[in-house]
Amino acid sequence: MPQTSVIQDINDYLNRYVPLFPAMQARLERCDETGLSFVAPLAPNINDKGIAFGGSMAALAALTGWAMTRTTLDEHGETAEIVITDSVQKFLRPVRGDIVTECQRPDAEAVKQFIDCYRQRGKARWSLDVVIRADGEPAMTFTGQYGVFRGG
Repeated sequence: MPQTSVIQDINDYLNRYVPLFPAMQARLERCDETGLSFVAPLAPNINDKGIAFGGSMAALAALTGWAMTRTTLDEHGETAEIVITDSVQKFLRPVRGDIVTECQRPDAEAVKQFIDCYRQRGKARWSLDVVIRADGEPAMTFTGQYGVFRGG
């Protein structure tokens, strides 16, 4: 599937099924062989201190990992229910502009193990790292563990 179609499909899905996503005015901006990236403008995600609201950053980071999981499944011809089972986030510096998440694609061996486990057991889990930067430096780091299972 062309990357523009992947981007449109994910944006459409999140706008329809995750009410917070359109309220944040977020969008998947990039999805390529290196990873993916979401963007949300500061204005609808600002807190009383004039910086990005931590809850918006955390939500967008979690959705970034979900999108990486979904695109990985899609690329291997698989569908699954996706849930986040655990996460750790660290807020390192304020974000004074757009919230931009980045998630690098896992290496080929991690993808193979994830897909093989899902195909053999009907469920699998993996951890993904997401970063949000401010002025080129990490402003928030997020590690999420995502589980997938066959839908009923």
